Amino acid sequence: IRSYMFNASQQISRYLIVSACIDRFALCSTNATLRQFSRVQVARRCVIPFIIIIWHVFPIYMLVFNSAVNTSCVYPGVSALVNSIYGMSLVGFLPPTLMLIFSTLTIRNLTSRQDRRHVHPLPIVNINVSTDRDRKQQKKDQQVFAMLIVQVIVYVITTSMGSINLVYSVATAYMGIEKSIERKAIESFISSVTGILNYTSPSLSFYLFLLVSSLYRKEMKLVIRQVCTRCGLRWIVNNNSVGNSRATHHSRLGEFTRQPTVIPLPVISTHTRD
Repeated sequence: IRSYMFNASQQISRYLIVSACIDRFALCSTNATLRQFSRVQVARRCVIPFIIIIWHVFPIYMLVFNSAVNTSCVYPGVSALVNSIYGMSLVGFLPPTLMLIFSTLTIRNLTSRQDRRHVHPLPIVNINVSTDRDRKQQKKDQQVFAMLIVQVIVYVITTSMGSINLVYSVATAYMGIEKSIERKAIESFISSVTGILNYTSPSLSFYLFLLVSSLYRKEMKLVIRQVCTRCGLRWIVNNNSVGNSRATHHSRLGEFTRQPTVIPLPVISTHTRD
């Protein structure tokens, strides 16, 4: 169950990055039909649920064929070959290839868009406004360049090592090569390192974006400031409500203690004896 949940979460993370690359390509495209797919509604209603469902279904064979042998989980027989093909194709080959393809297409679209700005300038009346707007848009495009390229490069590096190690392990296992104790220890160490890289690679995007993009840092500061402001306002409102309730309670208590008590006096008769 642990290997299934880990693989499903990893695959969801990988293909969400792939979908982000496709979304950036569609957003920068000159085709209006492609740009229609680059919307938040499409991502929320179609893309994200589809990726989550698909990658909870595909690795379900791990729950069926994975068996425990000598305190370790292994895939016996043909299931080991299926798992190796699955790892090499859908983990090691397809996601990095799609990322590189759509990243290259995105860079090409952004470059052609900048060329069109120079070829078709705006009238002189709006030249100052258009220049400022073009500079801001160009800066934004450069930020997208940097974030996209760094994310893809880091992912390819961290994932390719595990894929190469998997291909090596499968090849040596089917070739029946006898391994010494030192060689097994080295291979076990390399497998542990590549496993750690597989664990850490999905969580690096946030830190990479903070290091690379100044626009991302500004947006992050705004979000933190808004959260702190809202939390501070709630804290002030809660303290004011508590203080008001205490003041009301004390004022009522003071009114009660200051209220004079009237003791009824006995009635004195005014009749005299004859």
